[in-house]
Amino acid sequence: MKLSKKRVRHTKGMDITPMIDIVFLLLIFFITVSQVSETNREKLELPNLKGAKDQKKTSLVVNINKAGEIVVAGNPLQLADVAFLVSNELQSNGGDPSLVTVVVRIDQNATCETPNALVKQLASQGISKVRLAVQVPN
Repeated sequence: MKLSKKRVRHTKGMDITPMIDIVFLLLIFFITVSQVSETNREKLELPNLKGAKDQKKTSLVVNINKAGEIVVAGNPLQLADVAFLVSNELQSNGGDPSLVTVVVRIDQNATCETPNALVKQLASQGISKVRLAVQVPN
């Protein structure tokens, strides 16, 4: 009796190497984006007030520390520099001030001169959507 050898068919499986590459790229992307969003927030002691916990899309985040200095994305700026940033945002939105939203984060121990000057500057540029950030108590 002659026994025949069973032939094992090798089917080519799916190559998952590109999928692994894409997963790592997505992971790197989300880590980078989360770090960039944190640079806009300076460590400030915000006032504890009842407010909304929602985070709407903002065009620009401006921080004012205890000393009254304006800080945007970790860089200390003058009021004229903020006006330049706002004008760039206006140009990128087609010159429509209603599409530009500015969030102002003010340390609760800061004086009111710098925030008042900032809001006046924004109003002179036609920006009416200015939101003040607060710490919502739990």
